[in-house]
Amino acid sequence: MLPPPPQRGVLFSDHELDRNSVVVIGDIHGCAQALRDLLAQIINTQCQIVFVGDLMDRGTNFGSVLTIVKSLCTNPKKWGVSSAICLMGNHERMMLDAHSGYNFGLWLQNGGLIEDLQQVSDANAWGWLNGLPLYYEHPTRVEWDGETVKLLVTHGSVSPGVPLAQQEEETLYWGRKIQGFSTDHITVHGHTICKGAEPLQYVTSTGKVLRLDTGSYATGVVTGVAFREVV
Repeated sequence: MLPPPPQRGVLFSDHELDRNSVVVIGDIHGCAQALRDLLAQIINTQCQIVFVGDLMDRGTNFGSVLTIVKSLCTNPKKWGVSSAICLMGNHERMMLDAHSGYNFGLWLQNGGLIEDLQQVSDANAWGWLNGLPLYYEHPTRVEWDGETVKLLVTHGSVSPGVPLAQQEEETLYWGRKIQGFSTDHITVHGHTICKGAEPLQYVTSTGKVLRLDTGSYATGVVTGVAFREVV
């Protein structure tokens, strides 16, 4: 068996990070060293962070990933960032269901690890995971690809034009269709692995789509992309 690839965090940014920067981070899947490497380029910049979800499964160090991401989201000032939020991915949903005794087999079939369940050691951590939101829409416009657009982040996909509060949950964390929310948005997803371990952009009739899942558990790469607020 070949050894796992070295882990690294790759940040795509065309500006120096500050409090007007929004860094969206793709699927981590237990790759704690890659996460630490990426965060070394981000912490103490006062930027804002959005994790797309899928913190666990397939990788080997979910316990450390959970500790880091939960700490960032609950105490961002400790890390020198303005804010941090993590979304519900399909792997969070499957682990939560497995923990509650529902569809345990589905979680195992999709890379679930018993060791990961054991890493969630208290009710507070389970409560935090259960309360993760399904989407994030940034309150101000951002610069992207020479335009000023609205920023929407989900884990999986999105149904174009359907009000966010009325979107089907499974679409938001399981969907794989390449379609934007609107032509006025850049819609950012994880979930579907990008070939070449680099983010992929698509231009669709319903808006631009950016995918950030760089296959961390197979490639060792966890990716972040920085957007700049229009102020």
